[in-house]
Amino acid sequence: MPGALEGVHILDCTQIIAGPLAGSLLSEMGADVVKVEPLEGEPWRLQAEIIPKESKGFLTQNRGKRGLTLNFKDARSGPVRDALIKWADVLLTNYRPGVPESLGIDYESARKINPAIIYAENTAFGKLGPDRDRRGYDIVAQAMSGLTASNPNVQNGLPMQIAFAPADVVTGVALAWAITAALFHREKTGEGQSINSSLLLSALTLQAGSREIVAMDEEGRHARLAHLAEARARGATLEEIYAERKKFMPEAAGNIYYRPYKTRDSYLVVGCLGPGPRARFRQALDIHDPRYEPGFDTSRLREVGAELVATCEAKFQERTNDEWVAYLDVRDIACGPIRFVDELWDDPQVQANNFLVEYDHTLLGPLRGPAPIVQMSSTPTRVQRAAPALGEHSDEVLCELGFSAAEVEAFRSKGLVG
Repeated sequence: MPGALEGVHILDCTQIIAGPLAGSLLSEMGADVVKVEPLEGEPWRLQAEIIPKESKGFLTQNRGKRGLTLNFKDARSGPVRDALIKWADVLLTNYRPGVPESLGIDYESARKINPAIIYAENTAFGKLGPDRDRRGYDIVAQAMSGLTASNPNVQNGLPMQIAFAPADVVTGVALAWAITAALFHREKTGEGQSINSSLLLSALTLQAGSREIVAMDEEGRHARLAHLAEARARGATLEEIYAERKKFMPEAAGNIYYRPYKTRDSYLVVGCLGPGPRARFRQALDIHDPRYEPGFDTSRLREVGAELVATCEAKFQERTNDEWVAYLDVRDIACGPIRFVDELWDDPQVQANNFLVEYDHTLLGPLRGPAPIVQMSSTPTRVQRAAPALGEHSDEVLCELGFSAAEVEAFRSKGLVG
């Protein structure tokens, strides 16, 4: 059975993670995605190469696509660029504002060639405002959005970003989601449109602190801001700031219900949200939590919380991971062992659901990786192919666009395609 996006053409002019991930996700729904790279390859292909012109990062973000190399910066490539835009249902870009215009792949230029095109553009900080032209990556978006500061891990006195590039990943998923909606809208109306996303907004969206009930939360936010200004003025270290901010989050200081624990032989996590799960947790560990009783003296909140944490931590070290998981499962308490990704390859749950699939790369041979992140009964998702080798499908794509073999060779001799 064909995928839901079978017959949809995606022109992917993106680099690094967010945009490429969006294109890869669309390919798994059946879209024909052509990845356009500069002749030397995009930066992510050249980052930590495992063989020349191939990196694991590039393989991860670009599977399922066909590859074309094209020198957009040379005006003589205009006919190829315009033919690609005419072919495309969707044009994906993630340059800084102004760069697409200089290359002739901005929305206004594209829709003059293809009025029904869907133009999906990602920027670091948004298309307006004082930061619009600044270069940015996930690590910068994390820092500027508050996401880095929300992670209390500190190494050598420095804040640490979240390692898996969450702003990039969320943006990639959001772009794919928006593109499918825009395709549905076009199916009903015939209208194309532009889509804008940004790493800054994605990082902001991830954080609970970016939402507030004005009547209840605004005063607390101003109190935290006042403390932050005072702490910075006196030269407080990051560790000191984190420790002092805990007074604004008293329950978190005595959290026993949603956290990791050290067991006798390893580590696990428990997740108890809501009165029912928390009551089952207390019963399972045979503990009493007076914080939930009417009339509790809130001045003792931190003291009681610290006592409960110590009690629970000691109890969890009395049994092994396997013993705790079995014990808590029977009592309907969400829990799970902390694993490294290496342990998932032979995991029975992963194998039973076919969460890892195999596919072949032209240069590297068999690859294994996660299956498409959604499964669909009538329009199955699938990994169409591995990420393309540099320029692997240049001739194929150009001939499909109507260029003759002689024209393609002429483009190559002029240094326009690879």
